[in-house]
Amino acid sequence: MGQVTVANNSTAAVLVVPPGLCNATLWNVSTGTAFLGTSNLVSSTNGMQCHSIPTNFFSYVSSKGTTLWASNTSGLSATINYIMVTDQ
Repeated sequence: MGQVTVANNSTAAVLVVPPGLCNATLWNVSTGTAFLGTSNLVSSTNGMQCHSIPTNFFSYVSSKGTTLWASNTSGLSATINYIMVTDQ
């Protein structure tokens, strides 16, 4: 379990998804808006909005892993909580 705050007009790494089996749940606990993606070039046009409703995803045994990034241009800081479960 962890928490990342993304300042206004910035991009930050949220979490590193390891290779192999993984289940991650993310949610926004602030009024700022954050968009998630697998590149540090994530934006509102190519990212998934991180809502206050928990959103989860699964990766599989053959997954190579990646870093999830968050971008924030809402004028307010965005704080993202996450829970990650792996087979490691």
